[in-house]
Amino acid sequence: MARSRFPLGLAACVLAAPLLVGAGPLPSPGMPSPANPAQSILDADRAFAVKAQEVGVGAAFQAYAADEVTLLNHPQAKVDRAALATLFPAGLELEWAPEDAAISSDGTLGYSWGKARSRLKKPDGTVVERPPVRYVTVWRRAGKDAPWRFIFDGGTVDPEWEAAQPKAQ
Repeated sequence: MARSRFPLGLAACVLAAPLLVGAGPLPSPGMPSPANPAQSILDADRAFAVKAQEVGVGAAFQAYAADEVTLLNHPQAKVDRAALATLFPAGLELEWAPEDAAISSDGTLGYSWGKARSRLKKPDGTVVERPPVRYVTVWRRAGKDAPWRFIFDGGTVDPEWEAAQPKAQ
């Protein structure tokens, strides 16, 4: 009994076809790529950062938070939205910018990550610079047209900064 040979290229096309259904047309060489589906999260994160400069860190966190959030770097991780306005110390300046984001296929859950810097201006006028941070924020919204609200935020000392620090001997 002779076995028919199935061309490998044809097999690859048959196997890949289900993955491409609903993916839309592939961009042609030289044509701009489709818009970033996570752009709305990047926009929300950037607006959040601007708000922190305009009204202060606590008020900005309160404005962009879901009803309850998890703050990885806070002693009490679960925080009610109302508590956010007074959670951060007076004189805290926090600046950040997202570098990338991703979004779920239904458009209601996603995350952004980037780098942040903070400094604390003390009442005596001294300024304490803190190490730069790499952060992640998880966002959720009720539907595709609803506003993004963060549900989780946290960070760690930026590994690039940490690697560049002199090592103790």
